[in-house]
Amino acid sequence: MFKTDTEILITILLGCLLFAILAIVIIWVIINYKRRQQKHFLEIEAMNEEFEKQLMRSQIEVQEATFSELSKELHDNIGQLLSSTKMLIGITERKLSDPPESLLIADETLAKAIHELRSLSKSLDKEWLQQFNFIDNLTNEINRINIAGELKIKFIHPSSLPLKADEQIILFRIVQEAVQNAIKHGRSNSIGITITERSFLLFITIEDDGKGFDTSLQSKGMGLRNIEHRTHLLKGTVTWKSEMDAGTTINIQLPIQS
Repeated sequence: MFKTDTEILITILLGCLLFAILAIVIIWVIINYKRRQQKHFLEIEAMNEEFEKQLMRSQIEVQEATFSELSKELHDNIGQLLSSTKMLIGITERKLSDPPESLLIADETLAKAIHELRSLSKSLDKEWLQQFNFIDNLTNEINRINIAGELKIKFIHPSSLPLKADEQIILFRIVQEAVQNAIKHGRSNSIGITITERSFLLFITIEDDGKGFDTSLQSKGMGLRNIEHRTHLLKGTVTWKSEMDAGTTINIQLPIQS
């Protein structure tokens, strides 16, 4: 029995409708699969970031415990021994009507050593680490380097940084690594460190006038990898520009959490 034109049309329409429904189902399955895959990747990335954060916290906690014990050892034992020695030198000076210059120099040198030891002991104290101030500590380190006269470092910075103490410690290690690279490998005569804040971002630029390197030929050394890794821990980005005999510039960009 032959179908009428109406029946044929209905059959065609039903077939097209079924095909459209099937196509929609397939597209929905693909989209849903893509979404689940993307969600899975994001979960893995979040897990990796959380693992790195936990690892960083564990490392800091271990360092804090170690530094705290070392701080007590320096203060309670070595510090007392040096103080006792200085006291004995002072007693000897009083007994001499004209103490030799070498003894006076020894007393002055010992006083400086005690001062440096106390500063070091303080810097290793856990409470001090919890209140770590990037600007103060970097300024002190720069002053020590500049006093030597072999290298000149210029530091431009805001009054404070909108970062937590542990984040400031990591940033300090980043800048410290960059300065050490410039001194050791770049053989720089001057280094400029500039920190600015703009649009919820922190910009850190470290540039030197050293010998530089060919970025297209030279693989990343341990120092640059350390800088990259630590910057990643702060959810930032780092780029560098370097040319032979034209110095190196490192640009770091960190997000500021409101």
